[in-house]
Amino acid sequence: MSSPSIDQRYGRTLSPRGRRRALVILIVAIGVLTIAWFVWANPIAVGPQAVARDTGYVLDEDQVTVRFDVSITPGYTGACAVQALDKSFAVVGWKVVTFPVVSELTRSEEVTMRVTSPAVTGLVSSCWLT
Repeated sequence: MSSPSIDQRYGRTLSPRGRRRALVILIVAIGVLTIAWFVWANPIAVGPQAVARDTGYVLDEDQVTVRFDVSITPGYTGACAVQALDKSFAVVGWKVVTFPVVSELTRSEEVTMRVTSPAVTGLVSSCWLT
């Protein structure tokens, strides 16, 4: 154990000035990290977008029907690529569907496409604004 006089002599305790300095450095570091996160993540300025969520599919011998909900920012047109896959995940059907400008944000869609060989699933590959 060390006595208080040895701690003071060799600088093991922070002076009030040192504590204040450490606190300022900590606050500045937290501020810089917060600003860096906002620049990287950009959580405030989310622009117009097109997003789809699969809700189901129906398989037939020569076609697949895919059901999905698509959300496109009102006032914009969009498109989605819908695909059918076989058991080895190869694309056996592909169709691009465009959506006109509407006032509602989300709507349900159903797309039927022909396939080149039997499919095991149908899904929305991606969506974008046009």
